[in-house]
Amino acid sequence: MKKKFKIIFLFLFLGACDYQPIFSSKDFGFSISDIEIKNKNNLTNQIVRSLKKYNGFGENRVYTIELSAKKNKDVAAKDSKGNIKTYRINIVCDFKIYEKNEILKSKKITKNFMFNNDSDKFKLRKYESKIDKNLIDEVIKDLILELYSS
Repeated sequence: MKKKFKIIFLFLFLGACDYQPIFSSKDFGFSISDIEIKNKNNLTNQIVRSLKKYNGFGENRVYTIELSAKKNKDVAAKDSKGNIKTYRINIVCDFKIYEKNEILKSKKITKNFMFNNDSDKFKLRKYESKIDKNLIDEVIKDLILELYSS
């Protein structure tokens, strides 16, 4: 009986602590009013789409972001015959964060990933697009954490 009482008390105690994860709340504490793109490409379009949900929420901190992104796909390793074994994708994003028309921070976020070559080029292209999406999600998380800490 005491064990059941302890378990019930533990759930009630932990349930009343008002824990809320950062990324699940709808009140972000900041807002992104405008995103200026320096070089328009597929990466910047995906980043802008991901940042749209942070538009118009926080009235106390309103940011303008200047964005530049590029992707490099390099050969990381070859076999003895000269055939490509592994690739490296490197995504570099430069952000300038403005608040009230003054530069607040300048941040460069770099993410990379290595993967093996595949003889099926369709599967390789599809896998590469998944990698791009995952790397962009990591860049967005880093940027949002940077905006939270500002």
